[in-house]
Amino acid sequence: MTIQQVFMIPLSLGMIGLGIRMVTQKQKRFFLGLAWLTIGIGCAVAVYNPSFLKGQDSASLVLRMRIVLGFLSALVLMITLEAVRRFAMEERYALLWVFTGVILFIFALYPDAVGWLAALTGMQYVSAITVVVFAFLLLVVFDFSLALSELRADQRRVCQHAAELELRITELEQIISRLSG
Repeated sequence: MTIQQVFMIPLSLGMIGLGIRMVTQKQKRFFLGLAWLTIGIGCAVAVYNPSFLKGQDSASLVLRMRIVLGFLSALVLMITLEAVRRFAMEERYALLWVFTGVILFIFALYPDAVGWLAALTGMQYVSAITVVVFAFLLLVVFDFSLALSELRADQRRVCQHAAELELRITELEQIISRLSG
C-alpha cells in the first residue's frame, strides 16, 4: 500500500460519510452533499482501482477529462440553481456560476472547442482546459472582490450613521439631564 493510498482511504471515506450525512438530513445543502458523496466515491474508485487513472492512450485521457468536465458542469449548474431556488444566492452571483457551468458543459460536449483554443494558443489540450478553468475562476474571484468592496463601503456608511446617531443620543441625554436637573 502506497502512502497516497494511506492518505486517500480515510479522506474518501470521510467525504462519503459527510455526503451521506448531508443527503440524509435533507438540509439546505442537499446538492452539496451529493457532490461530496460523488467525489468521495470517485476517490475511493481511484484508490482501489489505480489503473482507472492511468490511460493507455491520449484518447482515453481526453474521454475521462470530458466526463469529469461534464460532471463538474452539471454539478455547478445543479448547486447554483438549487441555491437560487432556496434564496441562498442572489441572481447577480448565480449568473456568473451558471455561465461558468454552461461554458464547462460546452467544452465537455465539444472537445474541439478546447482543441481550437489549444491550436490558437499553441498549448496542449490539458493546458488549454487548465487555462479556461483558471480564467473562469479569476472571473469568479474578481466578481467576489467587487461584491466585497461594495459590502465594505456599505459597512463604512452604516458605521458612520451609527456614530452620528450615538452622538445625537448623547446630546439628547445631556439636554434631558439639564432640563430635569
